[in-house]
Amino acid sequence: MESILKAGFYGELKNMIDPALIISSRPNAGGIEKARKLGIAAKNIAIVRFNKNLIASFSQKLLRILKKFDIDLISQNGWLPLTPESIIKEYHGRIINQHPGPLDPGRGYDFGGKYMYGLRVICARLAYAWLTGSDFWTEATTHLVTRSFDEGDLLSTIRLQFEPVPHAMRLSELTQERKKLKELTQIIQQKLLPLEHQNVIITLKKFYQKKINGYRRAKALVPKENYEVLKQAKELAVQLFPDG
Repeated sequence: MESILKAGFYGELKNMIDPALIISSRPNAGGIEKARKLGIAAKNIAIVRFNKNLIASFSQKLLRILKKFDIDLISQNGWLPLTPESIIKEYHGRIINQHPGPLDPGRGYDFGGKYMYGLRVICARLAYAWLTGSDFWTEATTHLVTRSFDEGDLLSTIRLQFEPVPHAMRLSELTQERKKLKELTQIIQQKLLPLEHQNVIITLKKFYQKKINGYRRAKALVPKENYEVLKQAKELAVQLFPDG
């Protein structure tokens, strides 16, 4: 969000986008103070608390605020709640999400979905690479938002390579390397984060230029024989990063 604001106010998105509104589902989100420091007025910052038992109310409040500010494009950057169906319907094809890992819309076996956010995504990708002895890379991804987590068509990706291991590891071996796995996950996150910011700006520029085209992978990201490995990698990532 901070990178988008900077690019919109005085960077490469100047005169392309007009950042009009910041919405957070948590009043203590770090982005709120960053937005204020960049000159976003208090009236342009909204807190809409998420409650899974009050989805209808949450949805109504979101839609009312978006309409009030005449919003025509939504970028989700660190947004964790599942976007309500009414919002997706109203802004069909105009909601993008930033994701720190490779996705494979249409197939479902990838590094997204419920519980996959933040460091967990990067850790799962790294663990998968170690367990398979292949695919020593990850991606900064933008995709269209749909009714389910991380299932919309891809919009843009930027790939980041990381150091390979000499051979595939067994799960028992990998669990003994928990400390190293966590440390490398955090190092990769620091390298990936600026690519994520760059990728979102590229995507917003494409929207302005009307060059946006959603797409899906021609080849499966995860082959069928590695489905169980993927499951193990994601479960381990959740264990190592319980707070995301």
